[in-house]
Amino acid sequence: MKRIAPITGIALSLFTASAFAADLPMRDQAPPFYPAPIFTWTGLYAGINGGLSFGGFTNGGSSFFGSSGGGMVGGTVGYNFQGGPLVVGVEADIDWADINGSASPFPAINAQGTVNETNTVRARLGYSFDRALVYATGGWAGASVSGNLTNFLTGPGLIINQSHYMNGYAVGAGIEYSITPRVSVKAEYLFTSLGPNTYFGGTWNSINSGVNFSTVRAGINYHF
Repeated sequence: MKRIAPITGIALSLFTASAFAADLPMRDQAPPFYPAPIFTWTGLYAGINGGLSFGGFTNGGSSFFGSSGGGMVGGTVGYNFQGGPLVVGVEADIDWADINGSASPFPAINAQGTVNETNTVRARLGYSFDRALVYATGGWAGASVSGNLTNFLTGPGLIINQSHYMNGYAVGAGIEYSITPRVSVKAEYLFTSLGPNTYFGGTWNSINSGVNFSTVRAGINYHF
């Protein structure tokens, strides 16, 4: 009978410990783990851009209109597709511009050339470093370009205004960074070459002019 007491005590201790453990609050389960979505450049986007341009008129326009400079602002729309680190896409923009140059090719004659609007449709090829995208771009470019000539030798002055839509190309490069999954900012350089076209036709001041200009601009895009 003396040997039964220690065994009974041990059993009682185990029962008491079990009952105490049963009264303890249960630990909460760990919350489910959801991995962060993988960032991608694929999709449609639209935005605004603005910058400064500088260059010069070509052919006969170099003596009539001289060098050119000014600013532009406008809108952009495009689509990207990403496969691995490579990103390909197409982008179009329209910008309202005031890129002008003026000169006096002859005594008492003043002339001015102005790029009033620019448009581009370009392909883009880039390499993605996660949220940073470095890219090259190139394609069609067009612009509305006006020429103005004043001849003070003809009484009060003969004024001729002509506008043409010039076609050409634009090439460049840039870098874009996604500050949020929906919003990105970019910095870009474009070289644009347009024309040539005839201005002041039918007069002894008739010229054939094109225009080349470089643009440094920044933009912000929203990705849908």
